[in-house]
Amino acid sequence: MAFRQLKDSIPISALRAFVAISELGSFTKAAEHLNLTQPAVSLQIKQMERILGGELFVKKKGGVALSDLGTRVDRLARRMLSLNNQLIGIAGRVALRETIHLGIQCVYAQTVLPRLFRQCRIFDEVDYKFVCAHTNELAEKIKSGFVDLTVMIGDGEPRRNLIDEWNEKFVWVRAPHHRGLAEDGSIPFVGRQDGVMDRTVFNVLDERGIPYRIVFSATDLVCMYAAVESGIGLMCMPARAVPDSLVIARDRYLPKLPDLHVGVYHAEGFDVARHQALVNAFLSAVRPPKPGEAAAGDEAGALHSVRQAEAERTETEKVGS
Repeated sequence: MAFRQLKDSIPISALRAFVAISELGSFTKAAEHLNLTQPAVSLQIKQMERILGGELFVKKKGGVALSDLGTRVDRLARRMLSLNNQLIGIAGRVALRETIHLGIQCVYAQTVLPRLFRQCRIFDEVDYKFVCAHTNELAEKIKSGFVDLTVMIGDGEPRRNLIDEWNEKFVWVRAPHHRGLAEDGSIPFVGRQDGVMDRTVFNVLDERGIPYRIVFSATDLVCMYAAVESGIGLMCMPARAVPDSLVIARDRYLPKLPDLHVGVYHAEGFDVARHQALVNAFLSAVRPPKPGEAAAGDEAGALHSVRQAEAERTETEKVGS
């Protein structure tokens, strides 16, 4: 019978430790994420392995990966954590100060975080933890419940729990002083190491037979900005996320890029109805501002837009002369 007591059972805390290791690929990183010691996390995994009768992880260069058994356990563990969150939601049992984890795509951090922080400050009954990551990592975190609410650029995969979606202009970006192709006639490209946006760019270039060469690759946007600012190459990003140090490139040899599809998603078990005011504030902060909206409520955003317009006008005058 379903309620018959088993000799062994796996605690929810152990499942959280297991999924954290699966996500982060490291016992140490999982322990830091869960605010536990590494020995405590290791003990939880050893208990699970004893109950399940096999190793859940195998060592690899730089960390660990799921074993065959671990891969099967991973899907069920995520499902159990999701169900546990839903049960707690039904019971209405929350901590005295609930912590909401908000996810933001890294490329939007500079433009979205200031507005988002201002919006969230009015909800003083909860605490917030902001998580910045790339699409693939955010998708995994929202699926496993490590992030409650996130905005991220779509990767073409259908996803559940969509709250809102829109399209954004996708542009080429370069340093103000950088012009022209590489010596071999190819586009010098600064990439993100298998990023969603880069795959979109490569598809366009390949379809049109335009030669390009990856001259710099990194996962850290700060490093990528530095590479583009130095004139090493060009990169692509949402138009509203272009930093003040760079300008939108409109050179004739650059093909027009398709719009990016952006969405806001919530985790399984996250009570959208109970947090509707917060959800609305999150949407207001992460959606592209309407014309005139930035100038009215976001001085930094308005100044950024003015600087971009001035830089683009200067570049246009240079080309004309």
